[in-house]
Amino acid sequence: MKSILSSVLCLLGFALFAQDESNLKTISAPEPQEQVYHIVEEMPEFPGGQDSLYSFIGKNVRYPEKLMKEKLQGVVYIQFIVEKDGSIEETKILRSPHELFSEESKRVVMLMPKWKNGKQGGKAVRVMFNLPIRFRL
Repeated sequence: MKSILSSVLCLLGFALFAQDESNLKTISAPEPQEQVYHIVEEMPEFPGGQDSLYSFIGKNVRYPEKLMKEKLQGVVYIQFIVEKDGSIEETKILRSPHELFSEESKRVVMLMPKWKNGKQGGKAVRVMFNLPIRFRL
């Protein structure tokens, strides 16, 4: 009796799964993003090089007034991706002495012009870049 009941339940389960597939929703995996490199043969470069990068930061950073009054200083470590076309995406603060420094650092990084892209095997690739921004009085 148990074996007959087990067989019926198995057939019933099979019948439920064998229904018309047009009513079933297809779940697809998210599209894989292209790999982000940390070190490549040709690293991304700010237009004009490192001296131009620090000059750009110096000209565009606005010291938060509140933190200036408090005489707070420090370094923000910001991470971002230099895309294949040289644009900047996905900024992330790694370390910061104050949220106002973080906000200002993100603002300045997003103002940057397109970089010379990074290359691996002669092809443009996405590259993770870490940048320290110093706030000194």
